[in-house]
Amino acid sequence: MKLAAIDIGSNSIKLVVVDAAASDSFAVLAREKETVRLGHNTLREGHLAPEAIARAVACIKRFRSMAEARGAERVVAIATASVREAYNAIEFINEVEAQTGVRVEILSGIEEARLIGLAASQGCATPGAPLINLDIGGGSTEISLFRDGAPAALFSVKLGAVGLTEQFINSDPPKQKELRALRAEVSAALERPGRELRGLNWQQATGTSGTILAIGEALRLRAERSLDKEMQEAKPSGAEIVLSQLERFNHRVAEMSVGERRALPGISAQRAEIVVAGGQILEGAMRALGINLVRTCDWALRE
Repeated sequence: MKLAAIDIGSNSIKLVVVDAAASDSFAVLAREKETVRLGHNTLREGHLAPEAIARAVACIKRFRSMAEARGAERVVAIATASVREAYNAIEFINEVEAQTGVRVEILSGIEEARLIGLAASQGCATPGAPLINLDIGGGSTEISLFRDGAPAALFSVKLGAVGLTEQFINSDPPKQKELRALRAEVSAALERPGRELRGLNWQQATGTSGTILAIGEALRLRAERSLDKEMQEAKPSGAEIVLSQLERFNHRVAEMSVGERRALPGISAQRAEIVVAGGQILEGAMRALGINLVRTCDWALRE
């Protein structure tokens, strides 16, 4: 059976079309992603603007056409933090359905963490190995601890790369007082997950979604210059993000303007606007949870 999943996030909307041969396996037929910024101002004001809704509707309509062209028999659409936090979420759901025929389901933060953790544990973990996964979205961060394919602990905190950028960063490059306030917000939000996960064990740590994948790629490209080709080919799949390297990366990008960040290999023009906040969330999460190394994983909510 061919299925399509549309993940409506605060920063981007993503599509995957698969041929599901069994309940626990599938072949990917197509993947697509579009930066829509549905969460722009929404996370701060609690309202989805008409222009943001229009951008999302146009994207979902295009994604449905792509899915049907690939033979998808069913299209599932889910929305996360930006819609979850909006007081006009029902208006958004009704407009999308009226214009595209796609019914959107709003996920709770905990269910979002469960589904992302399940994807990471199936797509990027050693079978049977306890796994902790970090997922930084535009409006929230999900932390998932999985053992034997089942969730052992799930958290969703209101820390997102788009939301924190809008809330704290008003200068270009950011001022030190803005960065201090941002770090304090990250530290406070991660206090509970850090406390409740203390003493629990995992063998692998992975990171999913755009911010972590972009930072991993930027670090990989930077390291590539000092590695010969044979060493690169010997490395396992997924980029490694070591805490000490991330600290240096965050320090460097915080001193750059948006224009300078856009020139960094691995960082897209849109990602450059929010990577300072995203990097600070990742660094704060790794510190709070005692994680020294995260391996990127390209399976996430849509998978």
